[in-house]
Amino acid sequence: MSFHYRLPAVLAASLSLMLVACGSTRPAPQAAGPPGAASPPQDAANLKTAADTPGEIDTEATIWTVLGLAKKPSQHPPGPHTGNTVSPILWQAARDTLSFVKFTTEDPLTGELVTDWYSPKGKPNERYKIDVFVLARTLRSDAVAVTIDRQELTPAGQWTETTVARKVEDDLEAAILRRAGQLKREWIKAYAAQ
Repeated sequence: MSFHYRLPAVLAASLSLMLVACGSTRPAPQAAGPPGAASPPQDAANLKTAADTPGEIDTEATIWTVLGLAKKPSQHPPGPHTGNTVSPILWQAARDTLSFVKFTTEDPLTGELVTDWYSPKGKPNERYKIDVFVLARTLRSDAVAVTIDRQELTPAGQWTETTVARKVEDDLEAAILRRAGQLKREWIKAYAAQ
């Protein structure tokens, strides 16, 4: 038998052994104690996860997901990955609501979103800068805060700070919350369809 005919057999055998090794799970050995004694406490490294149970595959850490052979759906929620205290729905809603302007700062881990200065159409002598802060993981009205800076151009060519009515900031917060409600419904529908 030539070398070329043995190579596929060797590759097939190696692949079979790798698949068996990847799929096998064995329980960790436990120290035997005196009869009737309580079992020793386990440390966090030795605790079993849901992926360690027979018949379950950790779909986030194996190649089985890529091949489409995973036995359970992804446990990650839909949407962008954000920090532990930042709602992914509110984060995406803020980005969608302010999509008409360029961002200078985007930090999904802390929930801060800052726009660049921009002038509305037809008003070149005034400009705005918007700061959005996502303050909580839950979808509620006090989980998002908006501040708007406004400047006007003086006849001397200098930008000077002016005030913005609180209603403008409240209206922008309400727009972000409305978009978040839409996204939540869309993501629930998409997640249920998986």
